[in-house]
Amino acid sequence: MPLFGPPDIPQMEAKRDAQGLIKALSFKDAAIRLAAAQALAPLRDPLAVEPLTALLGDESPGVRRAAVAALSARGGFRVVEPLVSALEDRDPDVRATAATAVYRRLMTDADAETRRATSAALGRIRAVEAVEPLTKAIMDADETVRVAAVKALQAIGDPGAVTPLILALVHEQARQKATGRSSMAVERAASQALDALCDERAIDALQSLMGHDDADVREAVVRRLARVGSPLVADWLVASLRDTDPGVRRSAARGLAEAGWQPPADETGARYWAAMREWNRCAACGAAAIPILVSSFDGVDAMERTDIVTALAKLGWKPDEANATAAQFWAAQGRWDKCVEIGKPAIGTLDGILASAPKWRDRVSAAGALATLEQPRNAPFARLDLVQRGLGMIDGDGSAADKQGLLEALLADEHQFEPGDETVEWCTCGYPAAKVKKTGVHEPLADMLGFEQSSSNAKTYHCPSCGARRTTVAA
Repeated sequence: MPLFGPPDIPQMEAKRDAQGLIKALSFKDAAIRLAAAQALAPLRDPLAVEPLTALLGDESPGVRRAAVAALSARGGFRVVEPLVSALEDRDPDVRATAATAVYRRLMTDADAETRRATSAALGRIRAVEAVEPLTKAIMDADETVRVAAVKALQAIGDPGAVTPLILALVHEQARQKATGRSSMAVERAASQALDALCDERAIDALQSLMGHDDADVREAVVRRLARVGSPLVADWLVASLRDTDPGVRRSAARGLAEAGWQPPADETGARYWAAMREWNRCAACGAAAIPILVSSFDGVDAMERTDIVTALAKLGWKPDEANATAAQFWAAQGRWDKCVEIGKPAIGTLDGILASAPKWRDRVSAAGALATLEQPRNAPFARLDLVQRGLGMIDGDGSAADKQGLLEALLADEHQFEPGDETVEWCTCGYPAAKVKKTGVHEPLADMLGFEQSSSNAKTYHCPSCGARRTTVAA
């Protein structure tokens, strides 16, 4: 009978003798090594990591599998590289055990550094099977984990990652809009990964997102489709010209333009030019452009609204409803009486003209229409009645001298200047602009002019007749 027998694994396990079990890992009998590895699993002794890692090269698949399980039970940063390497074991059962350990244990480890290192290691070995767990990791709470997972997906190169990458990118952008905080590192990594993955192989994945409820997702998809550079995507970009979101339509149109696509002179062409905000070219597509131009009206600023109604007028369109579009149309034709007839729906349009119309005479007319609607405004005219009377004299019959005399009389009656002590300075168009004291000091005739707030402590005055900038003074 030999003096020394094999190690008593059950006894060591009962005593939680980690040192004895570690020594048993090198016993010549594979069954003992396997039992020792299994017994070490619940103990999670840090000293066992290296000996268990050494067993991953054991000749016995059962021992390697037991070593993987023990390392998985230990968890933490130190076991990442050994377990990830086991994903490439020659035995399918060992690979399966390692996959469970990596994807279910390490990728969800409480330690962020472990999750980050696992993602990075999976990228290095380009494990195709890791795509699904990595797509979950790109939404991890920790920024470094998200970046590592994104880069790993890029390294693996599976087009199936395109969909989650787009969703992750949009998620970061939405968080920036909502909270002012996002991860620029994640956004950059996701953009770079999509640049690498969005080729013809990704078309199907991209197209599957075209019906997503989130317009930001659809816009991101359209931008990526446009970069594919394949004739296969043209039809999808054309279809996106009908999207309900203007950002999606604009991205689709830009993508088509970059591809050298030529818009036809029909409804599709009208949608293309509307998305590009080329309103005259939109109108050139004929009557099919009318509903597109009308529907575009509410989504643009006052300047573009003027361009739209001009394009509609060229097509012979006239409004049949009393709404803001109709008010803009009639204002563009100088029919302020029609704006008054429209009533309350015209107020917003008139306010927009009053605030930003490039022609000051249009501002005066808009202010007059608002006053008729019992919606007077304090700006940009301090005395609209004086401005209206002054313009009426300028526009009336008579010589320039006669008009100047009438205006001086008006200014004197309204105490805008003191005859004898002050003189009137005239705009080149003949409208009164300033009063000049005997000392040579100039003061704007503020009640006769229109003004814009140019800074926190200054106002810039303009001639209501010709729009010329008169002077800027401290408020």
